[in-house]
Amino acid sequence: MNDLPTTNAPPSDNLVKRSGFRWRLISSIVLWGIMLAVVFWLPPTALYLFMNVVIARALWEFYKICEVKGLPTYKVWGVIGCVALISGSWFFFGSDEVVKLSYDFDIVILLIFALGVFIRQFPQKLNPRGIETMSVTLFGLMYVGWLGNFITRINFTSPQGRYFVMLLVVATKFTDIGAYLTGTTIGRHKMIPRISPKKTWEGTVGGILFAVGGSIMCLYWPPTLSAGMVASGMTLTHAVVLGLLLGVAAVIGDLAESLIKREAGVKDSSHWLPGHGGALDLVDSLLFTAPLLYVYIRIVLR
Repeated sequence: MNDLPTTNAPPSDNLVKRSGFRWRLISSIVLWGIMLAVVFWLPPTALYLFMNVVIARALWEFYKICEVKGLPTYKVWGVIGCVALISGSWFFFGSDEVVKLSYDFDIVILLIFALGVFIRQFPQKLNPRGIETMSVTLFGLMYVGWLGNFITRINFTSPQGRYFVMLLVVATKFTDIGAYLTGTTIGRHKMIPRISPKKTWEGTVGGILFAVGGSIMCLYWPPTLSAGMVASGMTLTHAVVLGLLLGVAAVIGDLAESLIKREAGVKDSSHWLPGHGGALDLVDSLLFTAPLLYVYIRIVLR
C-alpha cells in the first residue's frame, strides 16, 4: 500500500511512483483475475494447484528474508508442511462426510512438523543457533502456511464459498488501491514511519472506505455474485461490517510484512512479480483478512 503524499516531490519521482503503481496494479489484477478464474471456471484441482504454488512460494520468500537477517531456517521442511496443510484442508473440506477431520488433520500436521524440526537438530554436531532455527521455521509455517490456508477453508465453508473468495479478494485489493489513491492525493500525516515511511493515516482511512465500497459492490454486482451473496445470508449491514473489518485487517497484514522486511533491510520479498515484488508481497494482507472472513462466516453468517 504505497500511499506517500506527492506534495513537493520532484516530477521524475512522481513518474517513477506512478509507473511502479501501474505495474503493481496490473500484476495484482492479472494474478487475482487468474485466481478468480480458477475458482469459478476451471476444474476444482486448479485452485488446489494455485494455492500450493502461491502460498508455498510466499513461505519460501519469508524464509529467504529471514536468512538475509542472518536467521537460519529449514526452508524445505517448512514448505513441505505448508503443502500438507493445504492438502489436508482441500481433501477433507471437499467431502461433507469428513469435513470435521480437517481440524484434526491440521493438529496432526503441526505436531509432526514441530517434532520434525526438533529431530532435524539431533544429527548436527554443532548448531549454536538451534532455538532460532526452530522458532523461525515454525513461525513461518504458522504466519504464511496456516493463515494462508484459510482461503481454502473459505472456498469450502459453504455452498457459496467461492463467492466469499471473490469478496475476500475484492475487499483486500480495494484497500490497497484506495490507500494509494487517497494517500497520494491528500495524505499528510505519517502513520508508522519506523515501519512504513510511506503510509499515511489519510491513506489508511481511504483504503478502509474503499474496502467497504468493494464489499457493498459484491452484494449487488455482478448479478451472479449478488445471488450467491444473498443466498448465504449477506445483507447490506453484513457487507458494511465486513468491509470495515477486512479493510482494517488488510492494513494490519500489510504493516506486518513491512515490519518483517524493514527488520531484514529488504524492500520486496522477491522480484517474482513485475512492479509488485514477490508472492509474499501479493498475499501479505490476505494472510490476515482470510482468517477473519472465515471466522465471520462460521460464527455470524452460519
